[in-house]
Amino acid sequence: MRAFVATILALVSFDMAAQPSIETMVAEVSDNVASEYAECSAFFAITQGALLSSGKDADAAKFKDASNQAAQFSLLAAKDSRSHEMATKVTLARIQMSMKDMQKTIENNYSNMSLLMTKHLEPCIEAMNGFAPLFQRWTEKIQQKYDKPADKRK
Repeated sequence: MRAFVATILALVSFDMAAQPSIETMVAEVSDNVASEYAECSAFFAITQGALLSSGKDADAAKFKDASNQAAQFSLLAAKDSRSHEMATKVTLARIQMSMKDMQKTIENNYSNMSLLMTKHLEPCIEAMNGFAPLFQRWTEKIQQKYDKPADKRK
C-alpha cells in the first residue's frame, strides 16, 4: 500500500520546499484511509446488531464479515506509519470511538438506522470494493491541503 501511495505522490509535480516529505504525506494518507475503514467496520457492526435484533441472522452474518474485513483493512493501513502493536491499539480505539458516535446518533435505537445508512452505506460499500479509489481520493485531498499558498495555510 505504501508503495502505491508513494508512486501516486511521486508522479504529481509540486513545490518540494512548501511540502512535507513524501513519507509524511504517505503516512497522512494511510491514516485517513485507516480511519475511514475503522468507521466502516463500526457501521457494519452496528448494522449487524440491527439485523440480529430483527431476526435476520443470515444478513447479519454478512455484515459481521464485512465489519471484520473493514477492521483488517484499517489495521493494514494503520501499520504503514506505526508498529503492529500500536496499529492494533489505534485501530481498536478508532472502531470503538466510531461505534459510540454512531450509537449516539441513533440514540441506541435501531429504528433510527436510516440516519447511519444515508451517511455510511454507500461510501463503505465503495471502500470495500477496492482500496485504490480510496487511496486515490485521500492522496488528492492531502495534496490539495499542501498545495495551498503558504499565506492561506495559516
